[in-house]
Amino acid sequence: MMNRLIPLVAVAALLLAGCDKTPSETSKDVQKARQEASQDVNAAREDASKTESKANEKVATAQQDYAETNASAREKLTAVESEAMIAKAKADFDVALTEAEGRHSIEIEKCGALKDVDKTACLSSADAKLAADQAEATASRDATLVQASHRN
Repeated sequence: MMNRLIPLVAVAALLLAGCDKTPSETSKDVQKARQEASQDVNAAREDASKTESKANEKVATAQQDYAETNASAREKLTAVESEAMIAKAKADFDVALTEAEGRHSIEIEKCGALKDVDKTACLSSADAKLAADQAEATASRDATLVQASHRN
């Protein structure tokens, strides 16, 4: 057992002998370690700052892309809505005119049973109703077309 302790004691003695530093050397080593640590911290902060800056640039770019995409989608939707309003206004106008002309034809047929002044008055009344219905259909269509143009 003693044989085992001798090498262990010898190693311990060598280690203790090698660790003898003067306070000045220790101070210099501490100073050097502080400088290295300070440099490492500064380098890490610079790296972190660069990484953060790049990340912020990516976020800003993504936000801008989103805003542009969102604006583009909104513009496209508005254009499609406007086109739909125009198509509906024209279709409604065609229906209103067809209905007005149908009513006018019925009125004209009714007037056929009348004679002289009564027939003339009836025809004039039917024509006036047709003109009023046409004007109302035109006004409604034009109002919708104006609304559609303001959506753009």
